[in-house]
Amino acid sequence: GYGMRGAIWYQGESNHYEGSLYTEKMKALIGGWRAIWGIGDFAFNFVQIAPFEYGQEDPGVMPRFWVAQQAALAVPNTGMVVTTDIAELKDIHPHNKQEVGRRLALIALNHSYGKADVVCEGPTFKAAIPEGGKLRVTFDHAAGLATRDGKTPDWFEIVGEEGEWAKADAVIDGSAVVLSSAAVTKPTAVRFAWHKNAEPNLKNGAGLPGLPFSAGGAAYVDQLAKVPEAKEYQLVYQADLSRMGINVPYEVDNSAKTGAFDRIGYFLELQREGKPVQYVWTAMDAFTTDARKIGVPALASEASFQQTVANLTVVSNVKELTTGPVGVGAIEFWPNNYGPTNAASVPGASDELFDFGDVIGEPKDGYGSMQVHNIAAKQTVFALNQWKAGGGADLGIGNSTGKTLDWTFVSNAGTYSLKKLRVFVRLKK
Repeated sequence: GYGMRGAIWYQGESNHYEGSLYTEKMKALIGGWRAIWGIGDFAFNFVQIAPFEYGQEDPGVMPRFWVAQQAALAVPNTGMVVTTDIAELKDIHPHNKQEVGRRLALIALNHSYGKADVVCEGPTFKAAIPEGGKLRVTFDHAAGLATRDGKTPDWFEIVGEEGEWAKADAVIDGSAVVLSSAAVTKPTAVRFAWHKNAEPNLKNGAGLPGLPFSAGGAAYVDQLAKVPEAKEYQLVYQADLSRMGINVPYEVDNSAKTGAFDRIGYFLELQREGKPVQYVWTAMDAFTTDARKIGVPALASEASFQQTVANLTVVSNVKELTTGPVGVGAIEFWPNNYGPTNAASVPGASDELFDFGDVIGEPKDGYGSMQVHNIAAKQTVFALNQWKAGGGADLGIGNSTGKTLDWTFVSNAGTYSLKKLRVFVRLKK
């Protein structure tokens, strides 16, 4: 019976590594509150987490979280305050809450109280249009587009079909920003404020800052058609790994109706902002007859395998990876903690490095490993570890670098804008 017009939400820092999983949490939070209050779809306005220096953490983890926060604006009657211009990089609790409150009030006045003349949003990406060797980026809510320090716009980067992201020279042209770089002859993608420390100077006439974004580049194209062997297989699981947690929610789960099978195939696709998709297909003779145990080996699956597998094949566009029929492989599938000791005496495996010969440990519901290996080449074909960490999980194709070869402790899943896993079987004839 308690009446209210709306709610405001200021997210703490502990979720910032979750990537697009956070969008689903916000949808659930807003939907849950609205259902329990029972007074309709009241306004729900929230605050972007401010930039902060997170030590050695990948600089892209924070902007991916910002995008996840923005994606929650798809829920009707919501609004978001941008804080990139009022952060304190050395203080996780920025002091200027007065301005945060003022911006929340602007959203409420415009959205909930009908004050259409109150500007409550900063410049928001609309389109990126190629112009020769330049990109013209247009914005919504861009009347009076300028910079708060009078300098040229900063924190813009562009990239072409090949090469790396490069700092862009930016020029304001009306409600657009025109970008170019001597390092990029034909830009195809743009990103803005794509760093945990980004405090960009772009603003509109109301003094509100621009929203971070990444756009353009190599569009996702399903790579499965490049794997002739896959035509013989039936899909059992499909998972968007950006939504992984203690359990990985499957978009497709055909395990209950899968017949007897003699081979199992895995297809992993990974993509970073503005880059082409990397993929790997690997298939092997069946190591179990239970389709419920061939997906991600979370505790609920009751899957635990550390063994060799026969007739391993690999197809990939990752140049470092050995492809073709590679013979004997090895799998390490379990929900447990594990150590680097080669307790199973896998030929060629190390007792010091995390690789293809590790030892299962306690607790049973621990770090977690889903790894396929090419023993002869001493290569990890692909690895997914610590899936319960979401964007902090370990994920990769081929060998990782450093003190591990199997991606253990890398915590890099958040660096991928696309991460898609499919599991297949070949049915017995």
